[in-house]
Amino acid sequence: MLHSSSATVPAPFSEGLGFLWVELTNLCNLKCVHCYAGSGPDQPQHGHMTRDRYETVIKEAAELGCTSIQFIGGEPSLSEDLQGLIALAAGSGFRFIEVFTNLTHLSPLLLECFKTYGVHVATSVYSDRAEVHDAVTGSSGSFLRTVSNIKRVMAAKLPLRAGFIEMKQNAGMFESTRQFLTELGVDDVGHDSVRDFGRGNGDCKESELGNLCGACGRDTLCVNPDGQISPCIMSKSWPVGSVLEASLREIITSRDLTEIRSDIRRATNREVQAVCQPKVCEPYQHCQPKWGGGPCEPTGCTPCYPKGIRRPTETEQQP
Repeated sequence: MLHSSSATVPAPFSEGLGFLWVELTNLCNLKCVHCYAGSGPDQPQHGHMTRDRYETVIKEAAELGCTSIQFIGGEPSLSEDLQGLIALAAGSGFRFIEVFTNLTHLSPLLLECFKTYGVHVATSVYSDRAEVHDAVTGSSGSFLRTVSNIKRVMAAKLPLRAGFIEMKQNAGMFESTRQFLTELGVDDVGHDSVRDFGRGNGDCKESELGNLCGACGRDTLCVNPDGQISPCIMSKSWPVGSVLEASLREIITSRDLTEIRSDIRRATNREVQAVCQPKVCEPYQHCQPKWGGGPCEPTGCTPCYPKGIRRPTETEQQP
């Protein structure tokens, strides 16, 4: 049940909707050891969200001024609705459309859809060594399939970013992996450590707000296959409503969302604007010496990769 928003004054820079994650399925052909959502081959392809409901959410988000969207899963390429929803998002005015995929399945039709609508592609590469990457994904041959499709995406001249999540299986391999990807033409490579959500925390302990990157203390939302809305894909433990029971506008203006965004900022030390010398650091921009885009903190940048948001550049925002 959502609280009434009538007595709520949203905190500064936390209202509205600028970026929407759309989780299309919990099904995934891989079973990564650190998966925040616990996705895998044993999960259902469909939740309570039908294609019509996804379409309603996307249209309403556009009406609310949202211009950036990411389709994710599970593995979104396993959803028969992906291509149609990409077309809908493009037709609804979204200026930045990204698909986060493990790139083990990329049909000619899906690649053509990406080209038609200028889709940005995001993926994960856990090592430059096949046996290490496959150990993380739990699927032999996944490295070769992903790398092959990275080459196809690059040949299609589509923007692609890759995320490297460091864990015990691939500790110390970021530099060699970044170099490997650079040689493939991927110059946007992010780095993050495992966050304590889903299988990342062993599915056996309560998640804490402080494990979030903090970017979801602003204007982001995620809709999952069951219709639940949370500030981001990592924050499923703190739902703020369901689009099966309330409109997106009601959820955005609710006290529940305002309060959890404030709680997230406090838990991640984002109550004050960070300063990166020699100038104020704009969130979602690249900060050195760390790699990858992400919100800034007083101690530097902590990009929420690989499932994190990537904001469009000024050029990409132009109609």
